[in-house]
Amino acid sequence: MKIQNGLKKHLKKLFKINIFYNYLSKSSNKIIIWVFLFLAQQTFASNYPLSIKTTSNIMLNGGSNPFWHRVNKLGAFSSNQLFSFTSYSNQTSSIGYGISSVIYPSKIKDSFLQIGFLYKRVNDYELKIGRWKQKISSESLLSSGSLIRGNNSIPIPQISLMMNEYRKYKIFNNEIWIKGGFTHGWFSKGEYIKAPYLHEKYLYIKKYINDKSEFNIGLVHEAIWGGATSIHGLQPATFQDYFRVIFARPASSSGFIGEQANVLGNHLGIWDLSYSKKKIKREIKFYYQHPFEDKSGAFQYFFDELKKRSITRKSFDGLFGIEIKNNISSLITLFLYEYINTTHQSGSNPQSETSYGWDGYYNHYIYLSGWSYKGDILSNPLFTEGRLTAEGDYISNNRIKAHHIGLSGVLSKNIKHKLLLTYSKNYGTYWDQVVFLNSQKHYKYTSALEQFSGLIELNIENVINNTNLTISFAIDNGEVLINNKSFQLSINYDFNNLSYSQ
Repeated sequence: MKIQNGLKKHLKKLFKINIFYNYLSKSSNKIIIWVFLFLAQQTFASNYPLSIKTTSNIMLNGGSNPFWHRVNKLGAFSSNQLFSFTSYSNQTSSIGYGISSVIYPSKIKDSFLQIGFLYKRVNDYELKIGRWKQKISSESLLSSGSLIRGNNSIPIPQISLMMNEYRKYKIFNNEIWIKGGFTHGWFSKGEYIKAPYLHEKYLYIKKYINDKSEFNIGLVHEAIWGGATSIHGLQPATFQDYFRVIFARPASSSGFIGEQANVLGNHLGIWDLSYSKKKIKREIKFYYQHPFEDKSGAFQYFFDELKKRSITRKSFDGLFGIEIKNNISSLITLFLYEYINTTHQSGSNPQSETSYGWDGYYNHYIYLSGWSYKGDILSNPLFTEGRLTAEGDYISNNRIKAHHIGLSGVLSKNIKHKLLLTYSKNYGTYWDQVVFLNSQKHYKYTSALEQFSGLIELNIENVINNTNLTISFAIDNGEVLINNKSFQLSINYDFNNLSYSQ
């Protein structure tokens, strides 16, 4: 009780800090603000689980964190120190919430609400509003990141109707299992005059081959639409336009001429396939994610090659993964190998009467910031955002070949370990390659740039009364990122195991 009363007083003091209040009141994501206020009241007024975490970095050289100390952390990044406060309701409840705030003591104005959501469940369905950590695709927990919706950026504020767990259906006496979701979201204004919208839907089908193996196939469709840009002006955003986006139809006469010829908005997605088999000693899983930006990348290029009776390796841009779970040994409980290749992109030629043109993963000619939110890519962080031309920040490196290895296991009763090793060759973009060639300027990706990033981490549980300690070392060495090393120390205090009187 004393702890709760103290936290109540501390929260009231936070609301009296003008700079923090101004930060909230100026936020364009009003939906997140009211969710935050409601959840803050509920969290500290009731006996809900709460954890407090502080993270500090020791930089050995360079002025920024190495790759694996800053990516896939839902936008939480600091070269100095950060605090986070996290609370979730019982996940089995029909009505619940989640909240996680990130506070930078040295730069309070940069603090933000990382997660804040409410949900209501009815039978197999869930309606959710706010922002939350979302996992749609089939990649491993040790993955370098999904090719469509990862954990690299702050989550987008959204409203979603989902069926999160597979539900059984019978079709022609065959049992299949289905899950899916439908989402409307709001991007940030960023470099735009008016913030665009997010449309997302996905459908996954699972088929059990036998009691030990299963096959999954999923289709994830994303779109950026509406808003206004400085170059192309206000984009169509009526209710009729929304249906055009949902069904990937061309724009009306009010849309940009390029959208009338193709589809309204920036559309992208992935095909997501996985196969898993369970044995007594281990479980093995294979998965493949294929990205697409248009009809050619989604299926047409593949069928064209099939008609020619020639399907080359170039057709299979994407992320390939093999994950092995060890049920016997505790030293290595999970092993992952991933290979990423996105260098083909339906060919190296621009669009013409005889060519679909390159796909240009994660970029778009109207929405120049591409598939990013608040400066961070929404998918795999190996695809880097930057500015090589004068058109603003965009995904300047979307053609990569990468090898990624992940290991995790248990060293002793309360000590766990994790190892991540990533090597990549980076080729920039087809578009920039043409721009620099035509202007007779040197293009830094003319020869593939090599990059290595690594992380080793120890997690020590219950060091002192509900306190967990995480120590990690990360390193970058190569031609894409600044050569750098750093140690990171995180201390997490969990209130969940305290008695009510404590």
